Amino acid sequence: MPTRSSHPNSGAIASPAQDNRKRGLDESPESTLSPRRSKRTKPIADNPPPPVSASPTPRKPGRQVSANSKSRVTSVDIKEEELLEGDDLETSISIKKQKLSIAANKGIKEEVEIEEEETIIASKSTKKRKTKAEKEAEMLPLAARTKGLQMFVGAHVSAAKGVQNSILNSVHIGGNAFALFLKSQRKWENPPLQDEHKEQFLKFCLDHEYDAAKYILPHGSYLVNLAQEEDAKANQAYDSFLDDLKRCEKLGIRLYNFHPGAAGQSTVESAISRLAKSLTNALAATETVTPLLETMCGHGTTLGGDLSELGAVISQIPEKYHSRIGVCIDTCHSFSYGYDLVTPDGFKAFMQEFDDKIGLKFLRALHLNDSKAPKGSKRDLHANIGTGFLGLRAFHNVMNEERFQGLPMILETPIDRPVPSNAPIKGKGPRKPKKEEDEDDDSCGSDHEIDSPKPKKPRKTPASQNKLVEDKSVWAREIKLLESLIGMDPESSEFRTLETQLSVQGRAERQKHQEQYERKLETEAKKKQKELEKGQKSLDGIFKKK
Repeated sequence: MPTRSSHPNSGAIASPAQDNRKRGLDESPESTLSPRRSKRTKPIADNPPPPVSASPTPRKPGRQVSANSKSRVTSVDIKEEELLEGDDLETSISIKKQKLSIAANKGIKEEVEIEEEETIIASKSTKKRKTKAEKEAEMLPLAARTKGLQMFVGAHVSAAKGVQNSILNSVHIGGNAFALFLKSQRKWENPPLQDEHKEQFLKFCLDHEYDAAKYILPHGSYLVNLAQEEDAKANQAYDSFLDDLKRCEKLGIRLYNFHPGAAGQSTVESAISRLAKSLTNALAATETVTPLLETMCGHGTTLGGDLSELGAVISQIPEKYHSRIGVCIDTCHSFSYGYDLVTPDGFKAFMQEFDDKIGLKFLRALHLNDSKAPKGSKRDLHANIGTGFLGLRAFHNVMNEERFQGLPMILETPIDRPVPSNAPIKGKGPRKPKKEEDEDDDSCGSDHEIDSPKPKKPRKTPASQNKLVEDKSVWAREIKLLESLIGMDPESSEFRTLETQLSVQGRAERQKHQEQYERKLETEAKKKQKELEKGQKSLDGIFKKK
């Protein structure tokens, strides 16, 4: 059993513990000023039109002069050049031409062009560049890495501006393992890995003592579906997948996590066969990297909710490649599918089923996420550790499971936080809040389906109330929290107090999603009942005819 470190102080307010741990503890960009467009026109009514012979501007060739003896017509056609904004605040001149068509009393229409210069000052918001000292201060570690543990906890960090930066971002939060995207996960075409970035990545791994072969776990693209039935899309997915595996080998990375994909309109059995075939081809085309199938929440036709589906994929891969294929357990996904990871007996049963249907030798990594949605909801909504339906008890089970020692354990919990109304925004512009169905980037399904009718659009709230920024200290605290659970007595007052504090933080969110789930079940039950009644009426009609 690995030694445990002290848990971090929690700032939450405690409430009395309740009997049933989870059923009783209820759940939990910069603006720019657009240029002012003037729509002023020359007053016509107050200034009588000049005689035709005194026209200051000749007519344009090709224009027709029309007559109207009954009425006087005035029309205005305004053309205005677009205002161009530079990098700095500048004064821009916009020339607007007003074409005034004036009808005289005698019924002859005359066109007069009037040019007018107008000065418009365009105000553009500019970002204050950070000084070298500010940048260095921003990258100071939020927490020191804990040495000597057998549980290697970290988070999915950013690799913006180069994969080498992911290492520094992991050091920043005190992670002993980490995940990253090797390229953009939301587009097919990506530039190749730069040699300079590769060399820096390898150097930083040595400098900061990260074993890339064991504790760095890249995540695959959300676009890739190796179970795809359509040939053109399947080839596109395979090429992207293989490109990622080859990037791993260049960086000395041995593990690579990805979503199994979805069956779509085909059968689950045929989808599993296509997935196994693609994996076999990819394994034959590479030498060292081990692809890991992630457990999923079972939404729609997504593969990997039931552990037996992952076992079926592995069984169709030639045995000579079995040392290079594995599985990553996502706690939120498996719980949302319906597995009990909370109670000690439920967790034990889950591990036994994993061994029976897949084999514990294939377990190579974990994603540690709590769940905003209840067990069996099949919704992929990650919550912060201890605040969701899994609760702290589930993560105590995980952190004290000896069979998880030496495996990378990656947090994918939300870190976006509202910007205080009086706080300046640092770094990148604030993020817009995500829609409820997309609260988490780690989407569980390749073929998302709508759980319920689209809700009415909520009233718009002031922009200041919607701004979100990343708070990486959340991960730093959660890493220390998880490490503190090692060896902690779950019946101690220390654990119970911490469990209650975190549960109270997520109570409102849990209650909201519990109510949504119950409404969904009620709707499905009514729909099923109507179908049964319709079928019964059809049978009655058949018998009456006879």
